[in-house]
Amino acid sequence: MKISTRGRYGLRLLVDIAEQDIDAPVALATVAKRQHLSEKYLQQVALLLTRGGVLVSVKGSGGGYSLAKRPEDILMYDVLDLLEGNIAFEEDPPASETAVQRVIRHHFYRPIDRNVRTAFGTLNLADVLQADCFSDET
Repeated sequence: MKISTRGRYGLRLLVDIAEQDIDAPVALATVAKRQHLSEKYLQQVALLLTRGGVLVSVKGSGGGYSLAKRPEDILMYDVLDLLEGNIAFEEDPPASETAVQRVIRHHFYRPIDRNVRTAFGTLNLADVLQADCFSDET
């Protein structure tokens, strides 16, 4: 599985906003400049995160985006699932599922989904901000 540009931009946007640790909304132009990202594309990602209840949009002068929840309450799995459009490998079985399809679903896709959920299901935005490598960045 490869995370798309949308997922990568979204993660960088959330980390950047959370890193600011201010009560005022953060302008996308500021994030785009700091992170070397396309502001236009970042707007699309921010819209998805706002609709998904992860960000709050503040209009007008001094407006921008802020986190809708505490960093501890924003799970990386949920963010990726929102931005990537369902990251699960396993799909609902078709009405006429063959034995081969069932074996692949049970013994291949299901364990992958379980491992991805385990890896990202408890990792939250606060964990990312506290990562050792985060402080090494200049």
